[in-house]
Amino acid sequence: WSCHQYSHNVTQHLYTHNALVAMSQQSTIHLTTEQLQAMLDSVRQAAVAAANCAAPATVKMRGTFMYCNSRLGDQHNHEYVEEFIQSVLAYKDMESISDEDALKSIAILFYSEAALWWQGVRGAKQVHTWNDAIALIREHFAPTKPAYELYMDLFDEKQDDDTKISTFICVNRALLAQLPEGRHDEETELDMVYGLLHIKYRREILRQDVKTFEDLLERGRIVEHNWSQTERMKCKKKHAEN
Repeated sequence: WSCHQYSHNVTQHLYTHNALVAMSQQSTIHLTTEQLQAMLDSVRQAAVAAANCAAPATVKMRGTFMYCNSRLGDQHNHEYVEEFIQSVLAYKDMESISDEDALKSIAILFYSEAALWWQGVRGAKQVHTWNDAIALIREHFAPTKPAYELYMDLFDEKQDDDTKISTFICVNRALLAQLPEGRHDEETELDMVYGLLHIKYRREILRQDVKTFEDLLERGRIVEHNWSQTERMKCKKKHAEN
């Protein structure tokens, strides 16, 4: 039925109901309980149907990256590009965007160099699947460094006094993750990172007591907390003496 038909039906039933009520008050016409209930149910159903017909339908747009906040332009930083890719993959999954629709709309997320690059690879028909697109983004904007360069980056700088252990471990594990899969087990990676820690951590944390990076991180935070408390007490004492 159309909305007009529903409206007409509601009006007709209401009129009938009111007429029956008036007649029951003025004459000897009687309705059984079942008849009255059937009449009321009919009126109620017609009213609900008319209301649903009149209410505007809420349609959620799917199939594009229109509302995705991630953007890629001229960044060639591995961490940034990887974060962009992971954000896009998560958005695609949450919004149930098909591979075909994702390929059609990913250009929305590009600007500057990335926009020009995408025009080129699409024009050259280098992109056939969604996985092709992700692989090409990595290849152009954040190509994997050779293993020897990753090792150089890893051992190039030890932890300074201002860098928190959570940041230091995160950065170095990201470097290790770029090595060929299976290159090192966690114990070997712990050996590498532990040797780069600031002396204040290595004084308090014995290497043989640490089995995982999570363990190292937890113990390191305790060291930081104790160190912070000690420094605060020193400052208070110095201030009191002055």
